[in-house]
Amino acid sequence: MLKKLLSKKTTKEISLYLGDKQIAICHLFKGRPTLLAKKAVNSEGQWLEAVSALFTEHNLSDCTVSVVLGRDFYQTFDIEKPKVEASELMASLPFSIKDLVSESVFDLIVDYFDMPFQQRKGEQITVICVPKVRVLMIRDMIIATGCQLNVITIEDLALTRLLGDHEEANILLSQQNNELVLTVVKEGQLYFTHRLRGFNDLIALPLADVENALLDGLSLEIQRVLDYISSQLRINNIGVLYLALVCPDIALLSEKLGAYLARNVQPYGEDGQYDFLSIIAYGGLTWGEK
Repeated sequence: MLKKLLSKKTTKEISLYLGDKQIAICHLFKGRPTLLAKKAVNSEGQWLEAVSALFTEHNLSDCTVSVVLGRDFYQTFDIEKPKVEASELMASLPFSIKDLVSESVFDLIVDYFDMPFQQRKGEQITVICVPKVRVLMIRDMIIATGCQLNVITIEDLALTRLLGDHEEANILLSQQNNELVLTVVKEGQLYFTHRLRGFNDLIALPLADVENALLDGLSLEIQRVLDYISSQLRINNIGVLYLALVCPDIALLSEKLGAYLARNVQPYGEDGQYDFLSIIAYGGLTWGEK
């Protein structure tokens, strides 16, 4: 996503998720993305101390680090793609959003990704902006650990990479703070996100205690999203609905939701690792790239 600051390959690749409440580190173990460590934080100001402690504890010097930046630490704007030459697009982006941000565009790192083409809207892009001081702080933090910074990506794109590049649309229902987020990805592109509120407390309880309230409400909300992407985005071929939820009965919930929706519903991940903040760090690893 954001421009690679250092690209030399070293002996080990890790992915570091930086969030407002937690950081998480993932690596490849026997060819599979695996959670290595996580640590609670209270603010961005604690990142350096927490990262240094975890890197020392797990002997992570001389690694290549891909950073996944949590959603609270960047802004995105959907705009019409500027009608300029391709070689001039990056330079024009800051001025395309100058009226949408409170900071000076000269204090921001700005990048973008293409949105799926829709006939009625024409060419659209999602512009991403991060304060330059934050990017430099992350770079310096990684260098201080004796590692090399490979790339900084964002939570939205890490989610997209998790669902792969398939002709059919895959959907991830993930748990983020006090809400659930449905992410729809098709052919490696982020098509749609939708936030659901009011389910977190129900998901944490045994399914037998809340079965009707949870299944009826959640299946109705998901069906509304399926109806929307079918009618508005013309997506009818759905592959898998993955669940990344901290739920005591995740397998049973997947089975019952699948029956309610007549869809293929599966837990995302293995061995009970459905903590979203851990899973999102997987998106920084190159295992999911084409």
